[in-house]
Amino acid sequence: MKMLSLAEAATIFAEVAVEMDHMKHHCLDEGSKILQDEAKRVLGTYDYGWPQLAAATQEQRERQGYAPNDPLLVTGDLRDSIERDVQHNVAYVGSNNNKALWHEMGTSRIPPRPFFGGAVEAKHHEIGELVGKKFHTALITK
Repeated sequence: MKMLSLAEAATIFAEVAVEMDHMKHHCLDEGSKILQDEAKRVLGTYDYGWPQLAAATQEQRERQGYAPNDPLLVTGDLRDSIERDVQHNVAYVGSNNNKALWHEMGTSRIPPRPFFGGAVEAKHHEIGELVGKKFHTALITK
């Protein structure tokens, strides 16, 4: 084992701190992309066990020329509104479309179909592994 002077150790620690900061941003970027993709993917499916669309809703959708039983997916506007923003220490995944909140939380007439919360539940292990592997690799190469 090589002994380091305090100055050498300080230099290495400073380099690792900079690398960790870049790694953190990279993990936020990749993790938010995973969540965004999953939230978009699940629209139009029942993969999270959501309640079936009401028969009247299915009939209305069919009359309008849409697939009758694709929950939260009619025109694609909701799916297309799902965006992400990565800043220094935080990543945001969300939508400015009011329908996103109505469907995520439910209303007096619409049962909740949480596609953001479901995406987090479905992908948190994958994101955790991604972060763990990236930081582990960075630490053992120093």
